Amino acid sequence: MSIAATQNHAAATTPAGTCYKVLMWEEGALSPAELDAWQTARRDLLARMRDAGIKGARGTLARLGAELRELSARAIAAPLDTCARASLSLTRVGALAAKLQRADEVLAYRLTPCSATVLVELSGEEGIDTLVSRWSAESGEVQWCSNPLVEAISPAEAAEWQEACRSEAAGAAADTDADEESSATPFHHVTVLRSEAVEALQPAEGRVLVDATLGGGGHSELMLQSGATVWGIDQDPAARKAARKRLAGYADRLHIVAGNFRNAVELLRAEGLEQVDGILADIGISSPQVDQAERGFSFLAEGPLDMRMNPAAPRSAADIVNTAAESELADILWQYGEERASRAIARRIVQERAKAPITTTTQLAAVIAGVLPRKGKQHPATRSFQALRIAVNDELGALDALLETGLSLLKSGGRFAIITFHSLEDRAVKRYFDRVTRPEIDRPEWPAPRPNPEYAARLVTRKPIVASEAELAANPRARSAKLRVIEKL
Repeated sequence: MSIAATQNHAAATTPAGTCYKVLMWEEGALSPAELDAWQTARRDLLARMRDAGIKGARGTLARLGAELRELSARAIAAPLDTCARASLSLTRVGALAAKLQRADEVLAYRLTPCSATVLVELSGEEGIDTLVSRWSAESGEVQWCSNPLVEAISPAEAAEWQEACRSEAAGAAADTDADEESSATPFHHVTVLRSEAVEALQPAEGRVLVDATLGGGGHSELMLQSGATVWGIDQDPAARKAARKRLAGYADRLHIVAGNFRNAVELLRAEGLEQVDGILADIGISSPQVDQAERGFSFLAEGPLDMRMNPAAPRSAADIVNTAAESELADILWQYGEERASRAIARRIVQERAKAPITTTTQLAAVIAGVLPRKGKQHPATRSFQALRIAVNDELGALDALLETGLSLLKSGGRFAIITFHSLEDRAVKRYFDRVTRPEIDRPEWPAPRPNPEYAARLVTRKPIVASEAELAANPRARSAKLRVIEKL
């Protein structure tokens, strides 16, 4: 899986001068042995090229240049391609894509989960080393190699590579549309706190709102009906397809973006959107994801042990269950599911997977039920399945990322509304909202309260809004939903 793109401002032009193709890779993508072998062979070839240049042996120089390119392809590009095929998620390099898209010197680029190839035409005072250092510093959590591969190429070669990237990007877009249109499974999601959440954002004509968890489009539909322009984000292709179909009548004011809401700011700014009037995030799992056995979220029906909200994410629940150490499993079940029997369940999972891999939802549910006796209406596997789902999708990490960056996207007076479904999510939202809405902070050791440097918003709802009796009667799954809202000062 890869992302290829050409810059809009360069798409119709041919480079005028010498260009450079820069290959960067994530630290750890190549082993020390692979790097040592490449660097040794490269040093030898460069020394021979230098000697040939001194002697004026142009034929030898050309042959050695071809050998150097072949060496780089064999020793660097091929192992990186293997690494990319083993990992299907491009989320980690998304920040770099946003930076490259706005860089004037970049003509085109191709990204994989562990590498980046960037076509550059230098036009300013910055050299390649400076540019690469800046990209690395601005590309989020990815640690890039300190010694990238740089190759000078002619304008004609650059134009050819640029066109290849343009064709690849167009093909990928067509494939995505085809994938979304070919999904045969309906996506019917009952939206919770529908009117309460939308009213909190005060939708109206001329206002720009973000539905950070688009889902089936229930919240977005009300926003659009009120005249607002909506940017909807979702990582699930089935959800995007359902929302696009449901909201087809509002295509002029609806913009759907594929991605995880943890990257909402980067995704929207890459689209040229700097500030908005409101953000809504409905955290948690959609009903269709639970109800479709093939998604592997529910222990009530047999299906593959998957649980990925983004089907292209690299790690499934089965991967965790069958490969994680016993201590890691126990920590996941305790931290994300608050499961008191976490250690006993983890121990039993390890014992059972030693006999045969645990690959289905019902297999895992049976293993857990063998440890915990059933009490009351709740299935013994409920907490463990919740914990694994949160771990697979890094839901709390995504929520924290959205909370920490969301206010920067809001205009003054813009509102930030979050719907949560369990105590871990609600505590995270409550703590953050409290942190940014206190004018002053105080500690026992201080003689007096001090101004809060993070003070940036006011509480719109001092207590969470919950579902009405009428909504609970129609949709029992809304019983744990809590809505909290703040407004940027």
